[in-house]
Amino acid sequence: MPPLGYDIVRINGQRQIVVNEKGRLLRLGFQWKAEGLSSESVRARLSERGLKISNQHMSIIFRNPFYCGLMAHNLLEGEVIPGNHERLISQELFLKVNGVLAKNVQGYKIHEENENIPLKRFVRCEACGKPMRGYLVHGKNIYYYKCNTRGCCNNKNANSLNKSFAKILEYFKLDINSNILYLIKKQAIATFNGLTKGREDESQLLRKQLSELNKKMERLEERYIEEEIKADLYNKYVEKYHLEKREIEDKLLRTPKKVSNLEKYLDWTVRFAAKLPSTWSLADYPTKQKIQFLLFPDGIYYDKDSDRCRTSRINILFLYIAYLQQVMTKNKRGIPELGLDFASFATSVARTRIHLFSFFFSRFLSVIKY
Repeated sequence: MPPLGYDIVRINGQRQIVVNEKGRLLRLGFQWKAEGLSSESVRARLSERGLKISNQHMSIIFRNPFYCGLMAHNLLEGEVIPGNHERLISQELFLKVNGVLAKNVQGYKIHEENENIPLKRFVRCEACGKPMRGYLVHGKNIYYYKCNTRGCCNNKNANSLNKSFAKILEYFKLDINSNILYLIKKQAIATFNGLTKGREDESQLLRKQLSELNKKMERLEERYIEEEIKADLYNKYVEKYHLEKREIEDKLLRTPKKVSNLEKYLDWTVRFAAKLPSTWSLADYPTKQKIQFLLFPDGIYYDKDSDRCRTSRINILFLYIAYLQQVMTKNKRGIPELGLDFASFATSVARTRIHLFSFFFSRFLSVIKY
């Protein structure tokens, strides 16, 4: 049997192993890992898109040469040979993910988990988009973040950038009286229920269609095996069914999941937001990384020339809470440290897709463990 991400199909009577929808998501996972994201961050992004993988399984996937078109098996006595299956990623990308192409030749030491540089691989270079690394200048005993792309010359004192990030977190800290807090919670629940109204029916219909389609595919396979239909007819319909299945799975991935205990999750989130800056400051390295990617799933970009940060995406629930807080307190600042004045801040809230809002509730408690 092929690993996760592949289907066995028959085309023109020939058994073939092809990449399925889960495989296309795994391809993104390999790319994110090669860009410097941690395995935990890759797992979180894949889970957001509907593909849940355990930490151990994620490690096995990244080390499996099958995904780059190679075969390795005990019967081959240790030999690795090219396979006849569809290749998910290039061999170059596979080697990069496994560290073969990531040798450091810059003359300084890389620190994998160091609380002095918690933004490592979370902060990206504005010029080239690559994750910035962390390193120690031994002569000065000062930590820096640095882009490794040749010619970028983008670096920043780590302590300074850490303080800037802590200041950004203050905008998401709930520091208001209980009456306003009550209104924020009620408005968040009302907005969520309004946006998701009718979407559960759509999801149930898609799941029903997928179940019926799977039954058709099983029946088609049985008829072919029992020689009730010929190969040309089988191939015609198996391709049609696989195409329909992929379309339904794509729609399901874009359909928000039903959230139970909505008020419970929101209460927990509000309590977390009330102490967000201090929680991040006092946390260990792995927890800081989780909090960072929870709030800013795509990380933060740093531009040395302007000494400014920006982000392309903010977790919708925190964004929504911060926005409502500014409206109700009439302190309409936006988030200047991310280049967001209040007008652009309000626009970001309005255009954010609801599936991010739904995703947050469904997995928030499993993301942060401290």
